[in-house]
Amino acid sequence: MTIKLALQATYAVFRFLKFQYMYRIITLWFIFLMVGFSAVAQSDYLVTLKSDTLKGEARILSYDKLDRAQISINGKKEVYTALQILSLQMDSVFYKAIQIDNTVRLMKVLRSGYLSLYAFKLPNQSTYEGRYMVKMDGTSLEVPNISFKRLMANYLEDCKEVADKIKNGDFPKKDLEKIIDEYNVCVTQLKPAVEVPPAVIAQKEAIQHLSKKIKELKFDTKDDALDILRDMQTKVEKQEKVSNYLIEGLQTALKDQSSLSEELDKLIVLLKE
Repeated sequence: MTIKLALQATYAVFRFLKFQYMYRIITLWFIFLMVGFSAVAQSDYLVTLKSDTLKGEARILSYDKLDRAQISINGKKEVYTALQILSLQMDSVFYKAIQIDNTVRLMKVLRSGYLSLYAFKLPNQSTYEGRYMVKMDGTSLEVPNISFKRLMANYLEDCKEVADKIKNGDFPKKDLEKIIDEYNVCVTQLKPAVEVPPAVIAQKEAIQHLSKKIKELKFDTKDDALDILRDMQTKVEKQEKVSNYLIEGLQTALKDQSSLSEELDKLIVLLKE
């Protein structure tokens, strides 16, 4: 009887210790997961047009015309439109605000260079299956499913070697990223250093003149207008096309400033030349 009780007591102690061990393992695993999730969330960040960097948990919100990004910082949620966002990193993936047709979307950056490649959500889809290309000169093209050879070869015709490979079928659509990489190498070699065009100089001067006039005034959207002008100047200096959404954003910011209408109209004319 004594031996039986001793065995029962030993078994009870063993079960207790086993429970304690498993409890510790589960607790440590839970802590590990929480730390991991926290690290992932903290790796997200959003950079505004004002060059403010906000770190937290990011989420993209899609709307009919204008995407938005929500960033949660210490439980507080802030929402920014694509027009207010310079760049976004979410789950270790970079996103950039890109105008396509009459919308502005936060697109995944797949390739960067003179020719950049982006991924976007097609209508009524939740995954990034669409592909969109943008050159530094502002020209763009949605990667076509129909007439791929003809449209792609025409778009990349400034690099004959790549265009010919597309026409001949050596570069099918499945090699899209290879096409982008080879085109960027080709076009970099083809484009010699050139003097700054007079149109670019005129655009820069108009931007600087308007910025100076704005700084002399006081109004609610003053900072927004100056931020947009800084972004415009960066694009002009890179000889990139200034997007319509930036022009429209500037017009909105200055809509009540009649004293600036002449300088604004002059700048818009220069940017659209």
